[in-house]
Order: sequence, then C-alpha cells, then structure tokens
Amino acid sequence: MKNYKTLKAAGKVSVRKQDVNGVEELQIVKKMFNPDTGEAQDDSIKTYTLSEVKREIDYCKEDVVKIEAEQADWEELEKDLKAL
Repeated sequence: MKNYKTLKAAGKVSVRKQDVNGVEELQIVKKMFNPDTGEAQDDSIKTYTLSEVKREIDYCKEDVVKIEAEQADWEELEKDLKAL
C-alpha cells in the first residue's frame, strides 16, 4: 500500500482482524475526510491476505532489481561518454 508507513505514523491508517460471517479478515482501515470541509467521512476498508501482501513485496523487489540494472547501464554509458 502506497504511503502506508507515513499514513500510519500520522494516525490515518490502521490494521485489524475482523470477523465477517465467521471468516476472519485482515483489513486496513483508512480515515477519510471531505477535502472541502475537513468533515470526517466513512472509513475506507481494504481487505488483504498475507499471500497478497507477500506477492506485492515480491513485485517491488523485482522492480528494484530491474531499476538497479537500468541505472548501471546508464552509469556505464555516462562513463564511456565522459571518456571521449
């Protein structure tokens, strides 16, 4: 979840286990406000499984590897161009 750490530190998001029809769900609860008036609105609730969270972490790690490889390519090109 984008900005989770910042939102958590600001007290605008929390996690909980919720029993829904006899099934336990893992939920992220985000405080919502009307941007014009600042009035509190109904919380936004998103349900996740641990496997979904793990999959998102794995996707991020794959992206980091790709970005680091691309950065290395650009740095190598820069080095070669400066050597001219």
